[in-house]
Amino acid sequence: MSMTLRQVTYLRNLVADQPAFRALGDAGLYFAHTEDIGTVKGGRVLYSPEDFVSARNLLTSRGFDVAVPSEPGARSMAPPGEPEKWGALRVSHDMVAVVPMSIPGLEIPDGSMLCMDYRKALALPYQVLLFCENLEPMRLIHSYEWLSTFIKGRPALALFRGAPGFFRTEVAHEMVTQDARPTLAFFDFDPEGLSMAASLPRREALCLPPRARLESAVKAGRRRDLYFSSVEQARSHLQRLPGDSEVVQAWLLMNSLETGLDQEHFPRMESPLAICEDVYAMAGTQNSA
Repeated sequence: MSMTLRQVTYLRNLVADQPAFRALGDAGLYFAHTEDIGTVKGGRVLYSPEDFVSARNLLTSRGFDVAVPSEPGARSMAPPGEPEKWGALRVSHDMVAVVPMSIPGLEIPDGSMLCMDYRKALALPYQVLLFCENLEPMRLIHSYEWLSTFIKGRPALALFRGAPGFFRTEVAHEMVTQDARPTLAFFDFDPEGLSMAASLPRREALCLPPRARLESAVKAGRRRDLYFSSVEQARSHLQRLPGDSEVVQAWLLMNSLETGLDQEHFPRMESPLAICEDVYAMAGTQNSA
């Protein structure tokens, strides 16, 4: 009869620790009743030296190593007789998702992304790192033409922040920490997004659509939930920032609207003329203030 990873781990720990008893649980109860390993007494399972020998023999007879693995490894390093997924690191453990932008010799189709070890991503010849909160906008990064005003014609690498279940946020942040190149913050227009952008190391710019287009899209999207879901958590951080920072200016606009906007609904495919008009309009508003 096959055993689950939890059951195998339970037996390995019995052999390694040789406890006098364990609190009664599913694994202990299972082995006491089906393999006669341990004696159930009240809320505990009592163990004798003979039980540890039986546990070792059961592991070896089923083809499992007796020793508890020291640390997770690659699936290809699974011991003989064990499923490759047991105790293994996630395949994407040290990987990041990236989209190269105008990096010579590294062109990929629009809507695609590359997955690679973050150390190899660091070795790519980009000049600026575009840190992106969400995966779909990163895959479609070329459709946000107004980003060109921030990238300024430089070879750039868009990096996905990560999310539970596939690409780890810790790895993306490790890549940012080890890098020395300037960063561009591309986050949702909501309090949490602005707070994360404010904390991004070496931030050269906060990437938001031109103000007039942004305000129009925010009003059309009516995502008041994005604002109210994180405003209380982010407020204290954002209010401590220097008053002339671009994040604070975005924060003031957001507060006036009491509405957020997800990256997926940021405007796209803006013409250069429309961008210039918005930049001049925004400059005129700031000068009049």
